[in-house]
Amino acid sequence: MKSVWVFLVLLLIWWVLDGPHSLAVGVTAAALGSVLFHVLGFRPGYRIQLLKLPQFATYFVIESFRGGSDVAGRALDPALPIHPHLFDYAVHLPAGQPRSLFMGVIGLLPGTLSADLSADGQVIRVHAINEDPAPAVEELERRIARLYGLEGGA
Repeated sequence: MKSVWVFLVLLLIWWVLDGPHSLAVGVTAAALGSVLFHVLGFRPGYRIQLLKLPQFATYFVIESFRGGSDVAGRALDPALPIHPHLFDYAVHLPAGQPRSLFMGVIGLLPGTLSADLSADGQVIRVHAINEDPAPAVEELERRIARLYGLEGGA
């Protein structure tokens, strides 16, 4: 039943953003999204706290802008002030949605990119071009833990 709701919500979003003139494409996209939702599913217990979503979304937009600006500034600077290196970060978030979101969003922080995940899933290797990205990565993990309502996320 959730897949039907997902389909309807995705179709409504399509309709609002694109209008009725490409409804066949919208139905197809909504159907694919609904199938992916059903196949991938969501693990119980890892639900986003909706009241904390606006705060995280604001943080996400600001950090995305800062990340893009930082990399662009470094690329345009004749001295090219980059310090490329890899560092390992021990993850405290549980496997599943929280950890996946964390790995995806790391790349939006200034000068960072998640490069690898250890076989046991407990350590993320992060590629960085700035000298000390660890505090920003730690802050991101704390914010994602709060978003999911997890205690002791980092």
